[in-house]
Amino acid sequence: MSGSFEILVAKTAGYCFGVRRAMEMVEKALAEGDRRLFAFGPLIHNPRVVNELEERGLRTVDSLAQVPGGKVVIRSHGVGPRIYREARERNLEIVDATCPFVKNVQQLAVFLAEEGYQVIIIGEPEHAEVKGVLDSVAGKALVLDKIEDLDPERILPKVGVISQTTQDLVNFQRLISALIPLVKEIRIYNTICLATSERQQEAAELSRKVDLMLVVGGKNSANTSRLTEISRMNGTRTYQLESAAEIDAAWFEKVEKVGVTAGASTPDQQIEEIIQKLTYLGGKVGNE
Repeated sequence: MSGSFEILVAKTAGYCFGVRRAMEMVEKALAEGDRRLFAFGPLIHNPRVVNELEERGLRTVDSLAQVPGGKVVIRSHGVGPRIYREARERNLEIVDATCPFVKNVQQLAVFLAEEGYQVIIIGEPEHAEVKGVLDSVAGKALVLDKIEDLDPERILPKVGVISQTTQDLVNFQRLISALIPLVKEIRIYNTICLATSERQQEAAELSRKVDLMLVVGGKNSANTSRLTEISRMNGTRTYQLESAAEIDAAWFEKVEKVGVTAGASTPDQQIEEIIQKLTYLGGKVGNE
């Protein structure tokens, strides 16, 4: 067992509004005894939670062709109009758990396209949310993930910019700065979710105060991985983990302060498990 150290827990760690809302909608459907309940893609980017829900009856599919009937849950990341049309054609009942902030991004993309702007989405091309936004404008948008993706020859004189809700604010600002000299007109909507911004800022500040950071959340969670990147950018030794079983006692040798934060898809129970393990190893929860 390692020596004593202080545990500082981020105030905003854990479920965001959109994820909590999606979970509550699915919990309600399961409590009502729906036997044919399907999620179009993993409900949230947390493998442990998804497995627990599947054990209780929520089945995950990656195509509506796999749904024989019943209810299909649109996860918090949202989908484009093509999926809604297909669901109606198959006479499926839709439980729409799309995060309202994601809906807003989709609506802004449509608005910008109708106003004649080249739609630019700052985000990850393979992320479910970005795919849904792309579908909302029939794929007629340019996705930029990082500054290296920016090809001046593909940029039109009139552009409208939106962002994946879990995008890194610094990356968003960097790409906006690079776009401005290339265009005659630019319309910018900062659609990064407030909860995401708060988590990122808190992770940056907390990682500067501690010797070691633990970021709790699914390895497939974009916003969780971003918290890990932000912490490491400050030069702080950082580990991203999904369970307390991944913790190595050797990490805490000669460590005085440990910071704990978590992604937007991480339930309180998983965070508490980490804290309990840290307490067992000699940690004491301090005030952050």
